[in-house]
Amino acid sequence: MRLSAVIVLLSAAVIFAGGGHPQFVVKKVSECPPKVFGGGFEVREVLHPKNEDVNPGFSTAYITLGPHQKTKPHKLAASNQVFFVLEGEADLHIGDTTITATPGMAIYIAPDVWHWAENKGDKKFVFLCIVSPPWYQREEIIEGK
Repeated sequence: MRLSAVIVLLSAAVIFAGGGHPQFVVKKVSECPPKVFGGGFEVREVLHPKNEDVNPGFSTAYITLGPHQKTKPHKLAASNQVFFVLEGEADLHIGDTTITATPGMAIYIAPDVWHWAENKGDKKFVFLCIVSPPWYQREEIIEGK
């Protein structure tokens, strides 16, 4: 599935009627500035209530981990996460388990569970991260901080 189709599908989930809120939101990943969160991931917030006049109950980010990079162990105190892998592969260390994440996989991570990623390959690892309730930096805990 192409990234543009995934973004349109996610945008379709943000349809509201009345109340002065937009009926839909469309954004391009390229228009979202990159920031570093999650112990080392490059994060582009695609849909987030703090950035748009909508609150679907979740936030969505386009996340990249470069070749031969790894993140620090981290967790979200109170939010559920779903990673949907788009490109590349990486070892995801979740609690006491390690899985190899590949395109087409959806991975759920419960609140308050330590996790980190390691990209051992030569290609970037890319996934969408859907967080409910929406992600806020104040609930992110990075090991050693």
